Amino acid sequence: MRWIFILMLFSCSTQAQKRITYAVKGNDTLYIDHYEPTTTPNGMSIMFVHGGGFTAGDPKNQRPFAEGMCKKGYNVFVISYRLYLKGGSFGCNTATPVKLKAISTAVEDAADAAKYIITNAATLKVDTSKFFISGSSAGAETILQLLYNPWATTDKARYDYFATPRFKGALVFAGALIDINTLKQDNWVPMLLMHGTKDQLVPYGTASHHYCSANSEGWLMLFGAKTILEQAKTWNKPAVLYTYPGKGHEVANYMFREFDKMDAFMQDVVKGKQIKAEDVIVEEKTK
Repeated sequence: MRWIFILMLFSCSTQAQKRITYAVKGNDTLYIDHYEPTTTPNGMSIMFVHGGGFTAGDPKNQRPFAEGMCKKGYNVFVISYRLYLKGGSFGCNTATPVKLKAISTAVEDAADAAKYIITNAATLKVDTSKFFISGSSAGAETILQLLYNPWATTDKARYDYFATPRFKGALVFAGALIDINTLKQDNWVPMLLMHGTKDQLVPYGTASHHYCSANSEGWLMLFGAKTILEQAKTWNKPAVLYTYPGKGHEVANYMFREFDKMDAFMQDVVKGKQIKAEDVIVEEKTK
């Protein structure tokens, strides 16, 4: 029995991972790391977009998230995307148009990756009716802009594909919208949001990115999780916000630990359970 346990543990920690190229753009070869379930598949799939301020980040660092969800039966895809500001800064001294270009570039790639996965759903064992999207920090901003797209009319060739709903729901870790007006009743998807009230980079409510002053070169207004939830309440739309009082941008990494919350949310969505707009306050003990 001891050896059986060791073999099971080993197979989980070193589960098979397949790297798939989904596009080549200039000097960038864009890929998807595919992690298959290590237990009985539950039929659900997740596409995850990593963070890093559009300057850094690597899909390989998301392995703990992927493996944690695989152990619950999920089929997981972690994508790479072009880092428009690689090695640079997404701070207050970076001009707003440059920031927007960095975001839109990531959104383009996320759209292309999602389309690749959906188009190849049979090969990749994806039930497209149970396909979720998730992201952290810059990745969370990327997926929100893909879902509620301010560039949809300027790039119809790419984004008309998403006029038909392609995602069952979204898991958003410390993300924000750049235009609250893109959020509409007819394009809403169920959302699980996690955000710290003292996030110093991506505002919990409505404020400028990095809290830059209005006269700074990189001033950019963002609409965070609390603002999104308030709209959900107004429209009676499905959204659950886990609020972490006093926590900062570290909540962007909570996809590495809140596996049960993520699983419960996606299970409820797929089962068709009614989800009300709710703010769940999570008080964490300090050491």
